[in-house]
Amino acid sequence: MSILLALLVMLIQLSDFYLMYIPFREGMKHAERKNLLFGMLACGILSFIGSVFIFSNCGITSHIYKMLLMLGWMPYLIIFMLIVRRNILQHVFIFGMSRVWSIILHNFSAITIVLLFDGLHEILFSHAIIYLILFAAFLPLSRRYLVKLLPPKKLFADYGAPVAFLPIVMTLSVTLLWSQEPLIHSWQERLSRFYLPFVFFFFYRHILLTTDQLQEEKRTKQNLRLMKEQLTALSEYNRLMQENREKVAVMRHDLRHNFKLIYLMLQEGKVAAAKEYIGKQEELLGKTTIKNFCNLPLLNAALSIYIRRAEKLGIKISHKINLPFKISADENDFALMISNLLENAVNASLRQPRERREISVTIQNVGDQYVLMISNRFDAEIIFDEKNYPYTSREGHGLGMASIKIFAEKYNAYTDFSHSNGVFKVAMYWRG
Repeated sequence: MSILLALLVMLIQLSDFYLMYIPFREGMKHAERKNLLFGMLACGILSFIGSVFIFSNCGITSHIYKMLLMLGWMPYLIIFMLIVRRNILQHVFIFGMSRVWSIILHNFSAITIVLLFDGLHEILFSHAIIYLILFAAFLPLSRRYLVKLLPPKKLFADYGAPVAFLPIVMTLSVTLLWSQEPLIHSWQERLSRFYLPFVFFFFYRHILLTTDQLQEEKRTKQNLRLMKEQLTALSEYNRLMQENREKVAVMRHDLRHNFKLIYLMLQEGKVAAAKEYIGKQEELLGKTTIKNFCNLPLLNAALSIYIRRAEKLGIKISHKINLPFKISADENDFALMISNLLENAVNASLRQPRERREISVTIQNVGDQYVLMISNRFDAEIIFDEKNYPYTSREGHGLGMASIKIFAEKYNAYTDFSHSNGVFKVAMYWRG
């Protein structure tokens, strides 16, 4: 019996910490998940051995059963925090919210068995088994509520660190009552605990609304930033056009004078000097030319600005662009996505040593098929989420990924991200 009850206790502990894993899952690295799996399994085995030893030597009592459930989470939490290194307040908050959900299940399992069993051993085993059954039954619901529960750091900056401890504080009174003998308390005590689901619901709703508000604020700031960038880009492109027009006007004004000089040189037999002078004029004329990457005005402007910016910053950039006069996608959507991706590539390249700054841009069209590929060197580690999109929690970053998600959904495009041998690559394919 000790072995069976110890096994059930271990499964309860592992199920409780699966609740902690859910909110962190999306932003976790593959290595973190792998290490966490081995860590939790190792901790579970040690917990099982320890529980068998305690039950065998101290007996199977409700007090020992409760202590193992109340204190057995500590090794798991330590391992979790060592492997999944995040903001400490985020860990505290998620741990508290997972404990709230766990206590709800414990309370309901106790209510379920109160009229069914009288013997101590039967109550302990039944409590553990029914808890696991309830956990499995409510797992889809718990996933739904916990998957987006990880609060941003900004939440604690705005509302203060004590917010992270509120879920734990909510559970203290119930935990202290539950820790006392007997395992099953009076109906009055059990009924009084029904307030917890309601508190959990309203507290969760408050956090969810607050998080949505923060995200909306973030999106608004990003949109404002994006509009400013677009205005800056248009101003830059307009300035570039104006400078070139002024240069062309000066050259046109000097054109007659230049012809006269060349004519005199040729009359005097100075052919080499005339050729050299013509070469210099061609060089000056070349500087007034804005490269035409494609026949789509908005896209051409975006490519011109960011390619020129990369060249000025000493970033080696190569491009291969082949597009028709008209594309199936909205040109504004396309130009916006290209602008964001190229900006991200330029910013990432600037974090590289000067000799490793390199960007490659390929946009091809064959029939109704379109292929976009942008790659840049980047030596730092990149985290990918479950959908293989690069994940970042840095404020003001990720606009390129957001724009490509929107574009991919709108035009049913296939996307692929990769990072190997110090090269980050984004590829997209869609049909017109």
